[in-house]
Amino acid sequence: MNSNDEATTAPPETAGFDVREFARTAHGSHRGTLDLGSLAEEPLDAESVRLVRALRDMERSTLQRVRDLLVTATHKDARVTAFLTTWMFERFWIADALDAVLDASPAARGLPSSAGPARWVLAERRERRGPIRRSLIANITGTQIVAEHVTTSLVDEWITQAAYRRLAGMSPAVASIINPLAEIKQRHIRFLAEESERRLGGSVRAQRITRRALRHSAWPLGSVDRSKHERTFFERHVFGDRSGRAEAGRIRAMVAALPGIGPGVASTVESRLLP
Repeated sequence: MNSNDEATTAPPETAGFDVREFARTAHGSHRGTLDLGSLAEEPLDAESVRLVRALRDMERSTLQRVRDLLVTATHKDARVTAFLTTWMFERFWIADALDAVLDASPAARGLPSSAGPARWVLAERRERRGPIRRSLIANITGTQIVAEHVTTSLVDEWITQAAYRRLAGMSPAVASIINPLAEIKQRHIRFLAEESERRLGGSVRAQRITRRALRHSAWPLGSVDRSKHERTFFERHVFGDRSGRAEAGRIRAMVAALPGIGPGVASTVESRLLP
């Protein structure tokens, strides 16, 4: 086996996250448990509803992300592929729950369009490669691309969790809806964190590939295709005030603690979250 392409599947006895149990206990539709009536008493304001829409769109983009991942060497890893299948399923239903919140929120009818010209950032140019070119480059990279995929997905989950916490802090009514959804996503974080630690810890090449991806990714993932005004809104609303900057600092610390990533890359990630 090439030293740069270590085995990408954890032996069963060392795999802490039970992927089979994760699939067996996957969460489907939430509509039967959402207390949408409470939103009539404590309605969301326009900015909070706009954040709900942004998160809905992020969760909904999972299918496209998984499609892009599975045209690379990641599709050869049975453990990661099994996780991605259930991860995609659960995020679909989280997006559906957020759709229900939007339907129950009068302020959603007055939101500005999310369409518009995208932001152009030179550092994000690799994100603008077409799917065929991305696939060719990823397959040349080999199995170490899996470390990049699980780590960037982990950082993305940390970022969206900060947005969910911001939403839950709006009112007890919103918290009763949002907190159970965020709790489901904690299982996603646990798997991605375990895989990231293991893969980065076992390969200097994986660390190098992942550092490059973290420096150049648009956050949250997929933002390169979103309008610049929606990106600016997300950054200001989630990370623009004192508590938001503290959230960004928390993410920086977690990124810096990943094997072989370091404070320089972590500071770059933080700086690109702040408005």
